[in-house]
Amino acid sequence: MRSKLVALVLCSGMLFVCGCGRTEPQFSYREGLSPRVQEYVRTTVDEKFGTPHKIRVWDKLPIQAHTALATVGEGSKDNSLVVDISGASRPIEPGTEVVWVGGTIMPRGSAPVTVEAFTKDKNLLSLVAAPPAAPKAGDKIVIGPGQTLTHGRLLYAEHCQHCHGVAGDGQGPTAPYLNVRPRDYRKGLFKFTSTKEGMKAHRSDLARVIEDGIPGTYMPSFKLLKPEESHAIIEYVLFLAMRGESEFQMNNLLASDYSDASVANRIKDGETQEKVIEEFVTRVKEGEIDEEVNQRNEKMIADWVSAQAEDAVIVPKEKRNASDEESIKRGRELYLSGNLNCVACHGESGLGDGVQTYSVTKNTDTGKDNVEPGLYDTWGNKLKPRNLRLGMYRGGRRPIDIYARIEAGIKGTPMPAFGAKLTEQQKWDIVNYVLELPHELRTPGTGVAPASPATKPAPVATTAH
Repeated sequence: MRSKLVALVLCSGMLFVCGCGRTEPQFSYREGLSPRVQEYVRTTVDEKFGTPHKIRVWDKLPIQAHTALATVGEGSKDNSLVVDISGASRPIEPGTEVVWVGGTIMPRGSAPVTVEAFTKDKNLLSLVAAPPAAPKAGDKIVIGPGQTLTHGRLLYAEHCQHCHGVAGDGQGPTAPYLNVRPRDYRKGLFKFTSTKEGMKAHRSDLARVIEDGIPGTYMPSFKLLKPEESHAIIEYVLFLAMRGESEFQMNNLLASDYSDASVANRIKDGETQEKVIEEFVTRVKEGEIDEEVNQRNEKMIADWVSAQAEDAVIVPKEKRNASDEESIKRGRELYLSGNLNCVACHGESGLGDGVQTYSVTKNTDTGKDNVEPGLYDTWGNKLKPRNLRLGMYRGGRRPIDIYARIEAGIKGTPMPAFGAKLTEQQKWDIVNYVLELPHELRTPGTGVAPASPATKPAPVATTAH
């Protein structure tokens, strides 16, 4: 019965993955919509993504949920399969379940088909027993259905949930005591990426954060995790990001007509609450709302897929020029220029004290003035621009990391992308200047720092006594 259920679910584009634990954690949901509309959003999100203990993997999502996907090759027979595996996210161990996709559905009451052994160098998958029907070349199989995501969920609960929350909303029990606040994944945004302007994060970006942590924050390094453990956490975080973004898009779609404030205004203008809800129910029945939701989900999926492509990652077109006095001087001039206006945030000396830190700015969601002066990210957290003289860069201190910040900005923050404004060598000049700032020789009383340590103050004249 269990095998048949799993096979049927796979064929319909969903996979149920059961977790375990003594308590039943719950995903959080955004508030602010009229109750009937809020119920529709929650139901729709749950149908596609499930709950923490019954995760549903929508097959269109670019998530590596299983131990491996494989294609049966020629020469397979009975319980000995020659397979072409497109990468395994974790070791294929004895006892791992195998499910045919779109193929034979196991008879009711039959035991699951499981792995006896996997010989990697021969691509030979031995099963404990032969499946009811002989496998054919070209059959698609799932090895370890949902195991990677289940593993990721358990590891996330152990290492990440206390800060980032069950739903990845950045509202774990320790979050209120942290500054900088933990990342909220639910907009599908990650600040420090290697991808081009406007693109989602690449898997390697999440891997780097797990490996190295984020300097200057409470996000630690998890170097001691095994590669398959890091991979499982990455996939689960991506799952949470896509779930949260899907809900976020639905809320944005419906808020203009059905938020608490919008409904109150419509009632004030003469409509009844019953009439508003009746209109919503009609739009759902006619498929109008679902169609718009699906369109937004399709775009979200396409954006995540494109971000994993090789050409999504920033690759400089020219090699870095030497970090000499002339390059650092040019970088400083660009930094101070009105064209880039870096000083508005980072200040003339790079101390993070530019005029924007005490100016009134707009909330990116509401368009209204922020309550306090200063800069804010898209999550509503107040920001202080980086003090470049500390030599601590949250997105990494490699030259390519600084280059990526200049090229594509810091996503979800006021730090813009300057890639289209600069030549390749100009970008490297700014990189050289930024990396030089912590070591720059500053002469007291001169008012302006020299371009580089190579420019030394004139020797003081002395008289023999």
